[in-house]
Amino acid sequence: MSNPYNPNQHMAFFNQQQPRNFQQQPNMGQHSMEQQVLSAMSPVNNHGMREAQHLGYPHALREAIAIAYLMGQGQDFHSAWQMVESWWRPQTLQQPGTFY
Repeated sequence: MSNPYNPNQHMAFFNQQQPRNFQQQPNMGQHSMEQQVLSAMSPVNNHGMREAQHLGYPHALREAIAIAYLMGQGQDFHSAWQMVESWWRPQTLQQPGTFY
């Protein structure tokens, strides 16, 4: 039986499944890739830290991961945030653009 928490176990699958645009950037340095990823995830991190203060770390981490996943699927932060928030908020009229 495989261990789902062993990150090395799935590396062969991951390496085969990388998007083509990622594979076509051989000259992109490690520092540049790091900055690109950290910059893209900055709003997700900031949102998670705000959520943690109000709703606790388990909920905040769940939301941040869901937003990051949707961003990985091509959505921008705001669209991903709205979708994830809609899963937990009551279906009432909300003020647009409010981030709590």
